[in-house]
Amino acid sequence: MTETFLGYERPDGQMGIRNWVGVLSVMDNVNPIAAAICQNVAGTLLIKTLFVRGQYGRDLEITYNTLAGMGRNPNLASILVVGLEETSTSQVADRIRNCGKPVDVLLVQNEAGSIAAMAEGIRKAAALAVAASSERRKPVPVSALCIGVECGGSDTTSGLAANPCIGRVSDRIVEGGGKVVISETSEFLGAEHLFAERAIDETVRKAFLDRVDRMEKEALMRGVDIRGTNPVADNIRGGLTTIEEKSLGATAKAGTTPLVGVLDYGEAAVIPGMHFMATPAPAVESMTGLAAGGCQLILFSTGVGNMIGNMVSPTIKITANANTARRQADNIDVEVTSVLESDRTIEEAGDELFRFVLDVASGTLTRSEVLDMRETAVSRFEPTI
Repeated sequence: MTETFLGYERPDGQMGIRNWVGVLSVMDNVNPIAAAICQNVAGTLLIKTLFVRGQYGRDLEITYNTLAGMGRNPNLASILVVGLEETSTSQVADRIRNCGKPVDVLLVQNEAGSIAAMAEGIRKAAALAVAASSERRKPVPVSALCIGVECGGSDTTSGLAANPCIGRVSDRIVEGGGKVVISETSEFLGAEHLFAERAIDETVRKAFLDRVDRMEKEALMRGVDIRGTNPVADNIRGGLTTIEEKSLGATAKAGTTPLVGVLDYGEAAVIPGMHFMATPAPAVESMTGLAAGGCQLILFSTGVGNMIGNMVSPTIKITANANTARRQADNIDVEVTSVLESDRTIEEAGDELFRFVLDVASGTLTRSEVLDMRETAVSRFEPTI
């Protein structure tokens, strides 16, 4: 029997698991106006950013592509792009339009001040929200899913139970014809040679190893030894002692299927299967890249606790730490402590997590959505001019 969930079909054939109207701020100086629009229109989702004005070269291109990628994410039925002026705003809006969803634009400098801009934005967003409300979910196969896998606040229970349970879900998604994307480049150090063995060919293997090697060299060039900064303090308190130990646990989220593709930050996976995305390790930056790459949902394991989720991609928080499951119950969606505290198998707990994934894909809310524990941060590499 084919596993299914209830999703929203988009003009480009992708399936959304949410039906938000995105209100996307193109730069920091219009964030307050975008936020005010969302406060006044039900069904909208604020996507804000920092900088842009004064960015250049690679940084600016990454920011434009990432913002547009979030706008193209199938969880958004339509989008209102809020910008200061036409040139930068069109850079983002035009990159979203190619997916076929409705896109409207608000140019703040064309309005008679912030109050007029907010009023016009509310009108535009309200029209989009009314139109989006007519969309209906329909049954679709699991092959339509693209999920990201992430970890934060890791400890020994993460590598022993929570991440392997996510790995079980990853395998089931891939076996069902879907896509899975694992990220956080530095969390492969010491285990990269083992993960590289899963590549489907030499081109993919080399691309993966190049991304890891490049990240380590760039850090060393700036005088940073990653092996001295990772594991971080909370990882060490949780019992992780070396980057190799942490990496071996982190890679368990990828399950056992072959590595079929290597993606740059915010790049979308095209073919089914397991993919690697080169992202920084901090969760908010990494998840922003996953959302920009089209992941409808993120599985996030935490040992000692990390509550943050992504704005565009609902984030399921999983723990195998009994203390965290008890103390931070408000923020945990699924606890798999029974794998370590009783005789439950990874397969049994992973299959239960898979069923919850389908529930969330069909509309069940995650804790980070309900509590609005969500944030966005686009990676940057150069100073602002």
